[in-house]
Amino acid sequence: MLVRCRLLMQQRTLVVLVLLAFVGSTSGPSLVLENATAPHEVNARGASEMRISEILVSASSEDYNGTDWNNDGDIGSSSDQFIELWNSGAEPVDVSDWLLDDDAAGGSAPCRLAWNTTVAPGEYIVIFRESSRIELDYWDGDTATLSDASGTVIDTLSYGAKDSDWDTSYVKAADGTVTKVEPPTPGWGDGATYPVAQNMVRCYGMNDNVHEGAYVLKGRIVTMTGEADVLNEGHVLVQDGMIEAVWEDNVPSDIQLTNVPIIETNGTIYPGMLDLHNHLHYNQVPLWDMTPHLPENNRNQWGGYNNRYEWKNHPDYSEEVTKPKMLVHSGPYWNMESQAMKYIEMKSIVGGTTAAQGGPTNPDDSYATILSRNIEDYNFGRDEIHTKVTELTSDYIGNHIKTGNASGELDAWFIHIAEGVDERSRAEFDILVQNNLLVGELVLIHGVALGQQEFTQMAAAGSTLVWSPLSNLLLYGQTADVAAAKAAGVHITLAPDWAPSGSKSPLHELKVADLWDDEMLGDIFTDYEMVEMVTSGAALATNWHNEVGTIAPGMVADLVVVDNIHTNPYRNLINAVDPDIRLTVVGGLAIYGDDDIMAALKGDDREPAGMFGKAVDITFLAAPEGTQTWASITENLTMALQFDIEEMRAAFGDANDFDSVVSGMDAVGLDPWYTYGDERYFSVLNGSGTANAQIDMSLLYDRYYDRAESLSAVTDFEVVEEPVPEPCADGSTPPCDTNDGNTDGTNNNNTNNDNTNNDDDTTSPGITNNPIDTTQAEEEDVADQMLLLLIVIVAVMLVALFFVSRGGEDGLAAEVRIEKMWDEAEEEKQNASSNFVPAPPPMAPPPSEEE
Repeated sequence: MLVRCRLLMQQRTLVVLVLLAFVGSTSGPSLVLENATAPHEVNARGASEMRISEILVSASSEDYNGTDWNNDGDIGSSSDQFIELWNSGAEPVDVSDWLLDDDAAGGSAPCRLAWNTTVAPGEYIVIFRESSRIELDYWDGDTATLSDASGTVIDTLSYGAKDSDWDTSYVKAADGTVTKVEPPTPGWGDGATYPVAQNMVRCYGMNDNVHEGAYVLKGRIVTMTGEADVLNEGHVLVQDGMIEAVWEDNVPSDIQLTNVPIIETNGTIYPGMLDLHNHLHYNQVPLWDMTPHLPENNRNQWGGYNNRYEWKNHPDYSEEVTKPKMLVHSGPYWNMESQAMKYIEMKSIVGGTTAAQGGPTNPDDSYATILSRNIEDYNFGRDEIHTKVTELTSDYIGNHIKTGNASGELDAWFIHIAEGVDERSRAEFDILVQNNLLVGELVLIHGVALGQQEFTQMAAAGSTLVWSPLSNLLLYGQTADVAAAKAAGVHITLAPDWAPSGSKSPLHELKVADLWDDEMLGDIFTDYEMVEMVTSGAALATNWHNEVGTIAPGMVADLVVVDNIHTNPYRNLINAVDPDIRLTVVGGLAIYGDDDIMAALKGDDREPAGMFGKAVDITFLAAPEGTQTWASITENLTMALQFDIEEMRAAFGDANDFDSVVSGMDAVGLDPWYTYGDERYFSVLNGSGTANAQIDMSLLYDRYYDRAESLSAVTDFEVVEEPVPEPCADGSTPPCDTNDGNTDGTNNNNTNNDNTNNDDDTTSPGITNNPIDTTQAEEEDVADQMLLLLIVIVAVMLVALFFVSRGGEDGLAAEVRIEKMWDEAEEEKQNASSNFVPAPPPMAPPPSEEE
C-alpha cells in the first residue's frame, strides 16, 4: 500500500460512524475457532449468525512502530491487514470452505477458509492478508464479504474511500453500527488484551485457473513433431492440464475413458501458437495511420524511416500510441490495466495464440495468472527468460546473460537488434559480438539491417531470428533478409510486433509472411516451415520445447482447433481467419471458441464474446479482479478510449498533471478483436506508401480475407509424407558440408547498409545507398541448384534404366520406393511415421505452476 500522510491519522479518540448501507440483508458479526475434532451440524439459523466483526485496513510499518499482529516477522499492511469473524449465535458453525472476499465486483481474489474450521458460539477467528492475499483498498474504499461454501452472501462490512486511520480497526456491532476502534482486537472481544492475534485461521486461494479433470478432443491432429506426423482421424486426451495420450484408431490399453467426454471438434488440432515479439500493453489501440514525418530526402529509398529512433519523434506518436497506454493503464488516470491486459491477451487467444512475449515489466496477478502465458514470467517451474528493448550500447556488459549461458540456466534472451536499414542499426550486431553476447539463447528481434555475414555468425552460435514483416514494412518499407538467414542456417520464427504497426496475432502475421514469400522470395519456405515458425520452432527458441509447441504425451495442453478449410493441414492454418478458430486451450482450460464446444467443456461458465458465435471464459476466482466479465471490460475500455474531456475530468480531474496529459487527446477507439471485417485495418495498410513500396498490400485482403465468414468443411484430407531430402552437390546424402568459403574476413559483408556516418538519435541519416537485395537470392545459389538438378536427373535416369533392364512389377515397385527413401534407416523412419501413435506417459498430475 502506498505511503500516505499521517498527520490526520494521529487521533486516538474513538470515532463513531454509521454506514449508510451494507451489502447483504443478513449482515452481522463474525466467527471463532473451536476444537476441530468435535462434530457439529451447521443449520441455516447457525450460518446466518456468522458476522464480520472487525477489519483492519491501515497497519503501520516497523518504521512507524507498527505491531506484528500475526507474528510472522513482517510488519505493515501487506501482512497485518485482517478480517475477523464472530459467531453471534447459540450454536457452533462449521465454516470450512466458506468464501472470504473483498469487493465482489473486483479487487482481490477470494479465498476459502481452511477445512475442519468450526466456530463456537460467541467465539472469534481472524484471517490475515498474509494468508488470504485479500488487499483491503484504502484509496477507493472496499467491502469485506463473507459467503458460505455455495457462494451465498452471509455478511459484509464496508468503508469509504481514504477513510481508514492508522492502526485503527472498523468494528461492527450486532445492530450494524460501525465504529473505529484503536488499538485493534484481532481474535478477541471486549475486556481482553493480547500482544498478538488469537485464533488465527488460514484462508486458501482458489485454483480455478488450474485445469482439473479430463476430456478428449477428436479431429485431425497436426503434432508438429515432424511434417508427416499428422493424424487425420486423431484423438488427444487432456488430463489435469497435460496431454495424456495421442492416438488415431485404437485407444491405448492403459488409458481409461470412463466418464471422460469426447468432443468431436470437426476441426484440425494444432499446438497453440507462440508470439515471440510484442509490446502487449500498447495493444488496446488500433493500427497507427501514419505517414513518415521526415522530409522526403531524409527518408530511406522505400520512403520509410532509417531506424527505430526516428519514428518515435513523429508529432502524432504521443497522442496515438504512448498517451493512450498511459491514460488507460496508469493508477492516477483510468487505472484499467487489469481490464486492458485481459482484452489484449484475448486478442491473441482469439487467433490461437497461447503464449506471448513483451508484457508489462511488473505484471499484475489479475491477468498474469490467467488467460495466455506471459513468456517472461514464471512458467513451467522456472523464470529464466530476459528481455532488452532499449538500444544496445557499447558499454553494455550483460553479465546475467553470460552467467546464464555458462550455467545452462538461461532459457532465452529477447533483444531488439538492427531495427532499421542504416549502418547505425546494423552496428548494434557488432556490439553483441564484441561483448561476447552472441549466445545460443539469443532471440534477435527484427534484424532488418543484417546480411549474410551476420546471419552466418548467428547460425554458428545457434541464435534465433524473429521476423516481423508487417511492422517492418509499415515503418521502413523493408524487412529482414530471411532468404539470406535461411541460406545461412539461422533458426527463424515469426511474430507480429505490436498493434500500432503490426498484426493482431501470429495467425495474421502468417499471411503477411506467406505473401512476402510468394511475391518477393520465390516461395522459398514450405507451408510446414511457416507453421513451424509460430509453433514448434518458437518453442525451441525459448527452450520451452519440452513443454509446448508440439502435441505429444507429456506435453502441456496448449492447443488451438481450426475449422477444416483446406486439404493440407499446414496451409489450413496459414489460410485460416478469425471465424475459423474453433477453440483455444491454455493449460487444459478452454478459454475461447465456438459456443457449442465451449458449452460442452465449460457448461454455464462462459459468456458470449465478439462475433461469429463465439464464447469466452475470462472469469477466474483465483485471480484478483477475477469476476470481471467480458461485457464489462469491453464497455469500460470503449468508454475510456474515447478520451472524453468531461468524463476524464470527472474520473481523475484531480491529477496534478491533468491538463498537460489530456491536452490534444481525441477519441482513439478500442482496437477490434478480429482482423476479418476490420475495414479500417486494411484501409491503413492499403494507404501506406511505405508498406506498398515493394509489394501491393491490397493482395493481403484479396488473397486471404476476401471470403465468406464460413467455408464449406473439407473432409478429404491430404496424406502428408515426409519430404525426400535433396542430395548434396557431391552426390552424397545430407547433411551436407556447408563450408563454401564465402566468408571474406571483412568486418562488414552486409549489403543492407547505407554509407552515412550520422548516428544521432533524432536526425535522419539520409537515404540508404546500399539497399537490401530484394531478390534475396544469390546467383551462385541458382547455379548450384541447376547443377544439383542435373545430378538428380542423371541419377533418376540411371535408376530407371536399371529397373527397365530387370522388368516386371517388382522393379516398378522398387522404383517408386527408391524415389521416397534414401536408405534403410530413412525407410524405417517413414514406416514408423505412417503409423504414428505416441506412447502415453505415466498418469501423474503436473506440478503446480504460476504464470
